[in-house]
Amino acid sequence: MTREDTVHLAAGHTLPLLILRVAGVAAAAASFFLIPVPYAVLVVGLAIVGAALPTTFATWAALVVLTLVRLAAPVALDGSASALLVIVHLMHVIGGLQLGLPLRGRIRLRALAAPARRWLMVQLPAQALLLAALAATRLPLHGLLPAGAVAVAVAVGVVVMVVLVRALAVRR
Repeated sequence: MTREDTVHLAAGHTLPLLILRVAGVAAAAASFFLIPVPYAVLVVGLAIVGAALPTTFATWAALVVLTLVRLAAPVALDGSASALLVIVHLMHVIGGLQLGLPLRGRIRLRALAAPARRWLMVQLPAQALLLAALAATRLPLHGLLPAGAVAVAVAVGVVVMVVLVRALAVRR
């Protein structure tokens, strides 16, 4: 091949796909701030397996461990529940991208804009709903609201979130 035969493709700003795998493990490493150490080590280990072999769904096993251990702890208004929601959702999105993309190669930054936008559009109402639920646990509402009304309110919030995500997907 001569110098004149060389083909150059302009792809714009790109990232190695390996960065997605590293980002998933880094998000899992944040669990050290949320749960006790032996469980956090398990979460990171599962995230590493999920990054190396996405079809094992080990990333989602890490999410289950992280969530169950955190739910076993007492409810606190210190922001750890919000951090948990961010981490679990981020690991879920990254895990989904890992399933669909190869280990090697590059991805355009522009291709990550849509998943990032959807992640944000789910996070905003989910965080608001979480904060409202956490605030409600501190109020003396035991005799005022029946458990069924709370369940219906949460279900309505989830339905609104799903409709919002679907509406945004149609706009694409």
